[in-house]
Amino acid sequence: MSAFIYIGGEIGGLFTLLGIFVTAIIGLSLLKSQGGAVMTRIRADLAQGRAPVGSIADSISLAVGGILMLIPGYVTDFIGILLFIPGLRTIAGAWILHQLVTNNRFKGFVHVGGQARGGGQGGFAPHDPRPFHDADDVIEGDVTEHRPPSDRFNKR
Repeated sequence: MSAFIYIGGEIGGLFTLLGIFVTAIIGLSLLKSQGGAVMTRIRADLAQGRAPVGSIADSISLAVGGILMLIPGYVTDFIGILLFIPGLRTIAGAWILHQLVTNNRFKGFVHVGGQARGGGQGGFAPHDPRPFHDADDVIEGDVTEHRPPSDRFNKR
């Protein structure tokens, strides 16, 4: 906030406001162009049977960078621009992904190597040791629907 106020005092309020809009537009255009390239790389990796880990790290970094570019402020814009640099965005995206995986709030939803990390059994019912059931776990039965008589149409 202090950097925003300092720069606003140096260049004036109009140019400060204009700068916020320009950096937001630049951030959105970078997100669109580089995001499309990353999505193409993810599709190519999946088509070749490879895990798109680096591309997913890039996409996480691009999403965070785009959000930071939309937040008004020059410090957030600078950090957001750094997250669009190709080599740096992979490292930053991998770090962000690691932070999400190790954060206690998300442990019930993250599976690594087929095993749940924290929480109940994979975020499912804690008493169920098998979060996914086999196809032979089907219970057959009959269903009968009972409807109460409708007095709405039988009024006298």
